[in-house]
Amino acid sequence: MKNNRQVPFIITVISIIIGFMLALQFRSNQMIFATERQDLFQLRQNVQKEMERHQKLLNDISKYEKLLREYETSMNEGGGLSVIQEEFARIKRENGFSDVTGPGVIITIEDNPVAPGMNKLQSPVIDQDLTDLTSLLFANGAKAIAINGNRLIVSSSIRTVGEGIQVDTKPIEMPYIIKAIGEPQSLEAALRLPGSDRESMEAWFQFLNKKFIIQKSESVTVPAYQGTVRVKYMKPMEQKGAS
Repeated sequence: MKNNRQVPFIITVISIIIGFMLALQFRSNQMIFATERQDLFQLRQNVQKEMERHQKLLNDISKYEKLLREYETSMNEGGGLSVIQEEFARIKRENGFSDVTGPGVIITIEDNPVAPGMNKLQSPVIDQDLTDLTSLLFANGAKAIAINGNRLIVSSSIRTVGEGIQVDTKPIEMPYIIKAIGEPQSLEAALRLPGSDRESMEAWFQFLNKKFIIQKSESVTVPAYQGTVRVKYMKPMEQKGAS
């Protein structure tokens, strides 16, 4: 009789154990599935990036093949110098050594006036804030950027020197006026929308108690780079047979 009473108890315990094991197995399968989905998503992203990189290389090859054909044609027609001049002008534009004009945005950063009786502090804008801002603009399609009239090129730096900020070797002061050429809607959205790991750029400067004004325009002029480019690791190659 006692054994008969133990049977339901044993069955109940076994059922609980089986249910617990099934739950663990189900959860484990879910975790594996989620990991596989995440890995697949990352793989797709990597493939997409490689495809875009491959397409860019193909476009570059096509562009330079076209340039070579134009140069050969011009040489045959006695106009090779004009092709070289046009290519030189293009290189200057793309690398920041000539003025450029196009659609874009103008961003003004200035102190927000504090009303009498308010104790809200004015937090300073540091070099990293401006670096993050310009990096975000470049990442979202900006083709040319200047801060207070100072053009940024590939070797430019924004850094704190003493109590101020310098763009390359040029001191800049508030208000900061950043001009960027690119698709105006895309640049504005990048500044106003938060990222996956950060708040929006607009919200950050407002947190510092700064006015952050974005003005879209169909005609923004970014001046040419005025500094000196120093070449450290290259020198003209001597031609063979030269005395």
